[in-house]
Amino acid sequence: MNYRVNATYRSQDGPGDLREHARKLTSRKVLRFLDAASMAPFVVTAALYRSDPAADPKDVALYTVGGWDGDMPDQPFRSDGTADSDALISQNILEEANPVNWLRMLSNNALCQVSISEGFRGPNAHLVGGPDALEQVLAVAAADLWRGAAKQALIVAYDTDPEHRNHPSGRAPSAAAGLSLVAADEDDALPALFGLAELEAASSDSALDVMHSCIASLAATRPALRGAR
Repeated sequence: MNYRVNATYRSQDGPGDLREHARKLTSRKVLRFLDAASMAPFVVTAALYRSDPAADPKDVALYTVGGWDGDMPDQPFRSDGTADSDALISQNILEEANPVNWLRMLSNNALCQVSISEGFRGPNAHLVGGPDALEQVLAVAAADLWRGAAKQALIVAYDTDPEHRNHPSGRAPSAAAGLSLVAADEDDALPALFGLAELEAASSDSALDVMHSCIASLAATRPALRGAR
């Protein structure tokens, strides 16, 4: 089986404010689950698919990848290490904290919310990892197409700036970029994509940086993908 990249999309390709863009893509019910960390990957995934929907949503696989691993919501106070203080924090977590905050903080939150919104029913997973993780995700996505588990695979990398990586999701704004992979009769794009991902991983700080390099290379060699929306 041969593969081709049929679309690319980056968070900076959109009309501007990510929340405003998200409002045009989904319902208010889904929007309330999105915050700073998950907004960019949600928007990029939805816009990437809608730019060239090569398969029915039920046949779309989705893989997200990034270095941000989430964190607990801001604590109401910092424990002083005593049993009473720890007990009060535990009570807040178990009885008083808003459960929605716990959902928002998950690193796979964007994957879950966009799958609900767009109706994706193919294989999916989120991988927390560094620059070399993108190549791993590409391999899994290609295997899904090869074995017929999906007819289109979306691979989206996202990350926060380094200074935000230990922040709760509401205070960890992110950027994202992605590409869409489908089976093809033409020349196979996958070997070159793997080679570039491996090469860029050695000198990049994140999977998102590697994805940006891959998209830039695709735009240079395939004019039809330039400015893909």
